[in-house]
Amino acid sequence: MKVLDKFVLKSFLQLFILVILTFIFIFIIVDLIEKIDIYIKNQLTVKMVLFYYTYQLPFFISIALPMSLLIATVFSISFMKKNNELSAIKSAGISMYRVSLPILILGLMFTIFSFLFEDHVVIPANRKRIEIERNELKRSKYRKKNILTDLSFQDSENCNIFIKWYNVEACYGKEISIQYFEENRLLKRIDSKLLHWDNERQNWRIKNYVYRELDSEGQPIVAKTGTDSLIKLSIKPADVKYMTLDPEGMKINELRRFIKKIKSSGNDTTRWEVNLHYKYAFPLTCFLVILIGIPISVYRPRKDIAFGAGFSLLAIFIYYGLVKFGQSLGYHKVLSPFLSVWIANLIYLFAGGYMFYKIRQ
Repeated sequence: MKVLDKFVLKSFLQLFILVILTFIFIFIIVDLIEKIDIYIKNQLTVKMVLFYYTYQLPFFISIALPMSLLIATVFSISFMKKNNELSAIKSAGISMYRVSLPILILGLMFTIFSFLFEDHVVIPANRKRIEIERNELKRSKYRKKNILTDLSFQDSENCNIFIKWYNVEACYGKEISIQYFEENRLLKRIDSKLLHWDNERQNWRIKNYVYRELDSEGQPIVAKTGTDSLIKLSIKPADVKYMTLDPEGMKINELRRFIKKIKSSGNDTTRWEVNLHYKYAFPLTCFLVILIGIPISVYRPRKDIAFGAGFSLLAIFIYYGLVKFGQSLGYHKVLSPFLSVWIANLIYLFAGGYMFYKIRQ
């Protein structure tokens, strides 16, 4: 069987390499045409452009990988069928399941590769690319977000903090309200015009503040004002800075820490939990497209390779549509974060598994 496995894998990998290189070439050409005016306008050197596309390359590989695997699967088996090689293999008593085994195993290997590649290569490379976009191309969408508005944090179980305006770099805020509760009853609050981080004291300093203690009906029983005072809070400037990060561009461990921070501040983490589950779910696409591709190539009309190619593209677009639709349902809390991104995988797993099971031997 080693000869058969080598034959199948050789046919598959030759097509896969050809297809993914074609996709990458197309992506680069289209992106270059779209941005060439920006490169000229910002006087980017050829060396800098090459650096830019070096950092862009891992992203292109990650999005081309599932499409390339699907097309390579359909075409490799279709060519075997067209050349009567598949018939010869079956006549030797070897089932289609056994012919498909090396490609399915390769799909699982690509799934693991995709997961690790995204976390350890694509994300770091994207950060380098964004630096070039921000510093060399002066693109506004990648400017660092230094000003935050309408922030809310849960400093402790009984303390909530609200900040109207905050400068991340200066660690400086305006219009602050610090509220203390007991059994859902507001006990006291501190309203301050200004707040900033005191590096020397390693604590927050509030200015022009009003301190109030409230009775059971919410009426002040103690009230006093002040111009300058230190206040001890658990939250630090680094915690506030988390709000400026792009969770979609984080590694898995970074995103998990981000979600934990957001939860501790009392904010909704649904969107980021959906993104976290997506990072786990999407690499499985590499296996699923092969599972779907094998029956497509077998069921297609004889010698009609165009059918296989068209159906492959349709299958991948339907998959991406389901993923985006599921994410949208997750963001709006119609589905749980887990189910919202895994539902597309489950549909394709059952559909592909059923089609694969029904292959005529």
